[in-house]
Order: sequence, then C-alpha cells, then structure tokens
Amino acid sequence: MKKVVMGIEVLLATCILAGGTVFAATIGSESDPLVSKSYVDSKIEQVLTLINGNGTGSSSGVDVDALAEQVLAKINEGDITGGSAAAEGYVPVSVAVGQTIYGGEGTEFILRAGKGNISVSGVDGIADITTGEELLNGSRAVKNHLMIVPRDDGRGIEVTEAAWFLVKGSYEIN
Repeated sequence: MKKVVMGIEVLLATCILAGGTVFAATIGSESDPLVSKSYVDSKIEQVLTLINGNGTGSSSGVDVDALAEQVLAKINEGDITGGSAAAEGYVPVSVAVGQTIYGGEGTEFILRAGKGNISVSGVDGIADITTGEELLNGSRAVKNHLMIVPRDDGRGIEVTEAAWFLVKGSYEIN
C-alpha cells in the first residue's frame, strides 16, 4: 500500500513540475507578452525617431512641434472636448461649465464629478437606472448614477460646474 501511495505522490509531483515548466515557457511569448521598462522605452524612442526624422524636421511631412502647440492651445481654450463621438465602451469625457452633453439613442451617462441639470425638449426625460426614476427637464443629475437616453431627440445634461462623465454610446457637446 505504501508503494502505491508513494507512486501516486511521485506521479503528482512530476505532473506539477511538468505543468510549471510548460507554464513558465509560455510567459513572454507572443500570446502572453512580458516586456521590461527598457524595452518599452526603446520602442518609444524608435517611434519618436520615426516621427521627428533626423532631428531636422519631420520625415512624414508633419511639423510635430507645431502640432503639439496647437493641441496645447486647444486644451487651454477648453475646445479639446467639443465635437461629437461614438464610444464603444465607457470613455471619460470632460465638459465645461455652460456646455451641454447630448446623447444619442441608448447612450449611457455616469456623472463622476461636477454638477449638471437634465436638458430635454419634450415631456419625457432621461432614465436614471440606479433609482428607476425618470429625470425630467431641469432636474439635477446625480453623481455615480447610470442614466440612459431613450431616444436621439436632443436629450442631455447641461453642466453647471465643470464635470467629468463616463459615456458609452454616441454623444455631442455644444
């Protein structure tokens, strides 16, 4: 009986060691990449070299410095968040005071910071899924509540204090 138990223990130990070896062999492979900080830094340096060319201008015909200045100017003006987008997953969106974020049909909003009031043109509102209530025109948007726009007819949230939203779906900021 001792020999059978001993044999099972040896077989089990062999399986564990073999499994560990196979697992260790897959770490860092193409299906499970494992990279060091120096590798990432070198790849970033390669991309920057490609963008900037030989340091005398851009090989791609794009003036990177001018482009960076334009982006920084837009950020400082608060225009970087304007426009519209369709998000596949939740994306963080910043909305300035006085602007309104409008959602398309089925768009989901979560107010994470700031304050805002519901803005709708008709009698119906925006569904607050967290409480099961309908938020009508002028009512306060509650932080961390999931709100869904039922139709694409100009429903949104007018920001009264600089706000951050998590948005899933199509939206427009005006």
